[in-house]
Amino acid sequence: MTPSFAPVPESKVVAFGPRRQTPAWTAAEAGPTDPQLKAQRGYRARLAAAGQAVRVVNTLLVRPALISIPGFDPATQLICDRKMFENMPEKSRNALLKLELREQDVAQLRTRNAYLEGELKLQEQYHTYILKKVITLKQQLAKRR
Repeated sequence: MTPSFAPVPESKVVAFGPRRQTPAWTAAEAGPTDPQLKAQRGYRARLAAAGQAVRVVNTLLVRPALISIPGFDPATQLICDRKMFENMPEKSRNALLKLELREQDVAQLRTRNAYLEGELKLQEQYHTYILKKVITLKQQLAKRR
């Protein structure tokens, strides 16, 4: 069952000012533009058709302990357990080791690049030498005819 976005009849509208103009299209007709959002809405629609419902839950209501902390702001603060901090030094060490290995790889690639640039320069010189030789041979052949 999908929610309907039909306009409310005029007799049931209670307003304290000019009525807002409603767009010609409804939200259901517009459709989501984000593919992930589209898939999520489809999933929710299938669950609703199966008789199950997906609810959006306020985490502060689920964890009343968070409300009891004075000055706690869930938008800027985080409560985490000891397990997260126990793994942090090891993860940091592994990240630093990976970074060091990448730096070594970059150094090796730079030296290899310098070597290959030298080889390319030699190949260009050899190619130029051979072209000159071909031109002189063609000129000598043309003189003989």
